[in-house]
Amino acid sequence: MDISELEKTIVSSIQDSTNEVCSTMLELDVCVEKSFVKDEKNIATDLISSLHFFGNKYMGKIAIFTNGKGACGLSGGMLGMEITEVDEDVKDCMGEIVNMIAGGAKTKLEDTFGVLHLLTPWVISGKNLEISSNPESEEGLTIDSQASFSWVMTKFNFGNGSFIVGVQSNGVPESKSYELELEERIKELENENKELKKKTAKKTLKKTAKCTGTAKRTAKAKT
Repeated sequence: MDISELEKTIVSSIQDSTNEVCSTMLELDVCVEKSFVKDEKNIATDLISSLHFFGNKYMGKIAIFTNGKGACGLSGGMLGMEITEVDEDVKDCMGEIVNMIAGGAKTKLEDTFGVLHLLTPWVISGKNLEISSNPESEEGLTIDSQASFSWVMTKFNFGNGSFIVGVQSNGVPESKSYELELEERIKELENENKELKKKTAKKTLKKTAKCTGTAKRTAKAKT
């Protein structure tokens, strides 16, 4: 399965998981917009909640991008109370939300991709946070190509705001087979052996020449 098909499968699972988390854990009705794919971008946003995932063949990142209003709305739904500013509780909630979304997607994907592992979420909040340079803001979120990787972005709207769930997936680099590593090591040893033979041959020639010269001088002296 190539990365394009992988992204489609992951996005579908994340959309389902996001809907489930919002409806059951946050008691929010969300409306999902059509997903779009872009090269890795400069991101300007008020809050990023992200985690890494990896398996035997695939690895990547899942992230929630939103502004302060969206983060407060999502966290308020989780805590069952109105929240008006981003604080440590909101950041904790956003870390838990991305973890639940990723966990739900993980369960759906493991039948296809095998065992997947999730790392600990991290959350950064501020005003117009930027990753890289030259952001062009659009509703607090800017995405402009600067690198070779791709983010698959899906926007979700709810009563108190909106948020975007992004996925960046890549194939795990394949390591060289044991046989190939062994073959390369044998070649290295063969080359080392050749170099040693050359050095030994040179030393032998020098020693032989020295001995011959000494013998000639000795014979001449006797005569």
